[in-house]
Amino acid sequence: MVTIRILSINYDKCKPDLCGYACLKYCPLVIKGQKNVITIRKGTGKPIINNNTCLMAKKGTCGVCINKCFPRALSVTNLPSIETAGLLVHSYDENGFRFFGVPQLHSGKVIGLLGVNGIGKSTILDILAGMRPNGGDHQESEKGYEHFLSQLKISSFRQFLAEVDANALRVAHKPQIFTHLTEISDSVSDILSQSDNQGYYSLTEVIELMELTPILNRIPKELSGGELQRLAIGKVLLQNADVFLIDEPCTFLDFRQRIKMAKIFHQLASAGKTVFIAEHDIAILDFQSDLIYLFYGEPHKFGVISTLAYSTKKGINNFLLGRLKDENVRIRGKRIQFTRVIKERDWEGRSGVEFPAFQKQVGSFNLTVDKGINYFGEILCILGENGLGKTTFARHLTQSLKSVRVSFKPQFLHRKFTGTVREFLTRYTNSFIGSRAFSIYILKPFSISHLLDKPIRELSGGELQRCFLAGCLGKKADLYIIDEGSAFLDVEERLNATRVIRHIVSKNNAACIAIEHDIQIADALADRIMLFEGTPGSIGQTVGPLSKKAGLNRFLKEIDVTFRRDPETGRARLNKLGSRLDRDQRKNDAYYHDF
Repeated sequence: MVTIRILSINYDKCKPDLCGYACLKYCPLVIKGQKNVITIRKGTGKPIINNNTCLMAKKGTCGVCINKCFPRALSVTNLPSIETAGLLVHSYDENGFRFFGVPQLHSGKVIGLLGVNGIGKSTILDILAGMRPNGGDHQESEKGYEHFLSQLKISSFRQFLAEVDANALRVAHKPQIFTHLTEISDSVSDILSQSDNQGYYSLTEVIELMELTPILNRIPKELSGGELQRLAIGKVLLQNADVFLIDEPCTFLDFRQRIKMAKIFHQLASAGKTVFIAEHDIAILDFQSDLIYLFYGEPHKFGVISTLAYSTKKGINNFLLGRLKDENVRIRGKRIQFTRVIKERDWEGRSGVEFPAFQKQVGSFNLTVDKGINYFGEILCILGENGLGKTTFARHLTQSLKSVRVSFKPQFLHRKFTGTVREFLTRYTNSFIGSRAFSIYILKPFSISHLLDKPIRELSGGELQRCFLAGCLGKKADLYIIDEGSAFLDVEERLNATRVIRHIVSKNNAACIAIEHDIQIADALADRIMLFEGTPGSIGQTVGPLSKKAGLNRFLKEIDVTFRRDPETGRARLNKLGSRLDRDQRKNDAYYHDF
């Protein structure tokens, strides 16, 4: 079988103004006078290497440019063949990301999309939303689209594209990034009124389901992340569509709202709609999906969608175990295993960071906090609905605790810093980030070494989150406060972040408070639990700190769901309401799996 290669360019590392176009200067073919091997992109001044003529891409020989360029600026990627990955669907550039394979369409089903960041989930959703795939021909996209159609063997997908082109099939799309809403000066009420309003749900139902009544008279730029997310989903639900495409609906939503969204998507499927959901919270993805498609490959280089749609249990377990047995494909070198903490630690006699009881009034919202202690070496996980004062509590501790050093990772990440990641981390941590220790404990675990020279304003959501986490944990502190550290991260990145947090807290003998909405991550991260209860937007009250067992059990009982542990991977799984396990656990007042 012929190996297909492309020369990939990391444009974050490519700096022609410093290297003087070394790839062009030392290329043997260019030296011999051959044209169209390397061209310069207008506007950016960055090179484009023709994979049809490059010796490294064609034969795997040469490699002069790779050795002459900055480290990791150029790399050779071996692409999968059509026989192993399916049809080449779309490419973004001569040296850019390529995507292989298409999903089957399953009417009346909620179809989950699972994979790491940068692997093509948003690409396939964009194609389903109407973006024409170019079949790998980025220069003549229309010609590439016709070639793609001629090679496409899945008739249902060909028919789907034809119906979307002819406006015979209505598609509603909620993209991953919805910050464009903040540019609208109309009120939430006006935005919703201007929507289709002919969908499965009425305007009144959407306002109630999305809990938008308190914010109807506000404009989008005044809304929180969770409120913006609910507005974005609400706009989609108002559309009279046959297919619903929802990209990462759980970001900024609390656990109760995530359960509620899952039930709404099931209602749409029950009405005969086709629903595609891309999601990183695997407990919720498991609960809300009927079928799972898996994505694998090399992030930002190429992505492949699984040939088969798997049952939720089998699909998620295959992803975690790193192998698609039915397709004889290994998608990861090692399995992801959730650690099972059986015995809780004894904190008696230990010292820590004490916080006093206090009350805080913010507008019409009143927060009452009982006194407590966060022990050194402990991670205290905070759970509760949005609007109950968790972030208010975190900010109050950051500002009021004067006797200890506090490092704070905020909930909302911004790109206001005008410098590079290197400059951001240096200023944020007040440390020499070039040290071996900083590299070992911070840069490498968070995979941001290659981002150091990239401007903060150009980072993706996941990259920005990892940089803020690195800045928070790279700082010497007695107390680390991390507000929603898993947002924008994929499954692997979330679990990796928990390991880094645990290691830094233990290494520095520090205390840590982590506000979290992903119950899977809370389970892996927490030593003890503190709950926020009350009426969102009106009254907030703390409960605890409690043991992890008591805290998780009380929290899930309030949400009215039960969890069990999957024996194969150790992950937490939601029980279906009324199932035997659900009934047994409720009977024993054991809402969480290990009790």
